Amino acid sequence: MAQKGADSDAIGVLRELEDIKRLLLLALLRSGASQAEVAKALGVSQPSISRMFPGGAGKATKAPRKRR
Repeated sequence: MAQKGADSDAIGVLRELEDIKRLLLLALLRSGASQAEVAKALGVSQPSISRMFPGGAGKATKAPRKRR
């Protein structure tokens, strides 16, 4: 029984770490780093970074254009 509780705790920690990693990646991307730059720094492929943000949330965003 103790092993089952430890497994559950480990899964919870891994999920939390994954969430933290996504937030850090999103911060990098929003600060202007490209998906390719982030992927290279982490030693993963650009599509791996893209898959972490379904729906385009991880795409670099441009500043809104000013209306004249």
